Amino acid sequence: MNEFFEEERHRCEVRTIIRWRLQDRNKAIDYIELVRKKRGDAAANRLHKDAVDQWTKAIKGTWWMPWV
Repeated sequence: MNEFFEEERHRCEVRTIIRWRLQDRNKAIDYIELVRKKRGDAAANRLHKDAVDQWTKAIKGTWWMPWV
């Protein structure tokens, strides 16, 4: 996949996981597990790590989530 599109997909997935986490924690966890099955551990771990990082920044007030 084109590198630009891969990065854009990743950003969108992180935002979606954060939104799902607010609504239903299990939905976010299930999606990360689906990514693990389809794209491997590295992709799932990166997605989880980046979602946690962005969530932490949002809690600290250093990042704004207008889509939530």
